[in-house]
Amino acid sequence: MHELYCPSCNSPSPYNFNDYLLMCPICSASFKLEVHSGHKEIFADHYIVPNTVDAATIKELTLEWLKRIHHRPGQVQKDFFVTDIKGFSVPLWIISLEGHTSWRGLVRKQRKPGALVPTANEYISEAGQFRRSYRWAVSARSNICEAWGFTRLHQPSELVQVDWDGFPLDSTLSRGKIIDEDTEKESKSAYDVRKFFDFKFANGLPVLGVQINDEEALRRAKTHVDLYHFKLAKMNVDYLLDYRTELEIAGVQLVHTPFWMVTYVYRPKNMLRYFIKPTEKRLLVDGYGKGVLNGELAVQHKDKILVNAIICAMAAAFFMVLGVIWHPSFYLVGAFSAIIGMVSFGLYMRKKAIQEEEELKKSSHEGVVAREQAA
Repeated sequence: MHELYCPSCNSPSPYNFNDYLLMCPICSASFKLEVHSGHKEIFADHYIVPNTVDAATIKELTLEWLKRIHHRPGQVQKDFFVTDIKGFSVPLWIISLEGHTSWRGLVRKQRKPGALVPTANEYISEAGQFRRSYRWAVSARSNICEAWGFTRLHQPSELVQVDWDGFPLDSTLSRGKIIDEDTEKESKSAYDVRKFFDFKFANGLPVLGVQINDEEALRRAKTHVDLYHFKLAKMNVDYLLDYRTELEIAGVQLVHTPFWMVTYVYRPKNMLRYFIKPTEKRLLVDGYGKGVLNGELAVQHKDKILVNAIICAMAAAFFMVLGVIWHPSFYLVGAFSAIIGMVSFGLYMRKKAIQEEEELKKSSHEGVVAREQAA
């Protein structure tokens, strides 16, 4: 940390020179600093989305979300426990752009019933184009994995696998809101309610520093949108022969946006407590629109498979005992239950191994990013 005078209010404050933008804690002015020459330049396109919730409201939103997805909403207060709530105002570069994409490819014809041999003209040529506008958000933090949930915020409506960390701001922050229809019609988007940057609009949230410059954010946004349009174009054909995307940049702004991360634990009061190990799960909540942007389910598919395996094993043992003391026909039911239990347990172990491999890859990636940031 180094002490520096603000070019706006001329007040001395400590700053981290590793940040791309420096923010005065006295007057909230944002400025760039050339370390070698000492030249300071005020950055005007800096905004902040006001934080409208507190920790108590976030806890209520979390419980309401759990009631919506739980099969017994009345048990949520007894079975779920919120263990940690953290809020932060994250800097996002918002790139307003429009993408024009043209494509050409081959589409397989529908084969006539009874035709076993493919014809010579099995494919026909198809071409088309589409255009989309975005306010594309890119994190201004050097480590995108420092907060859970930010690496996969883009959840497109199309069957497209997301391989990027950027996301369209408007469609993403409007997701998961727990409000009625009348309120939703009158509500404004987070981008529309942004204010010129001032620490007071964070309403107590820690404001994270800006580490990535606008040129790097623009390059990443272009890469994200180009890859997204490429995958959209591939959905139209079986073989993509030609593809071209032209991007028109309308503007670049820096917007601090509030987010809350919630950690909760599922501890059921029924028999499931003997089969499901309590583990911490997380939610990412929008601090302005109050929408759940990303969340981990307390009971996943692999957990249900494990419970099924245990129940089948217990049923197999029960029917085997009935076969001994009552009638041999129960052996068949017991054998069938044992087979189902073994298959379920095998599927559980397979899904568990896949999940552990994914977590290992993620942790190794986070370690590489952390080492690069330290270097």
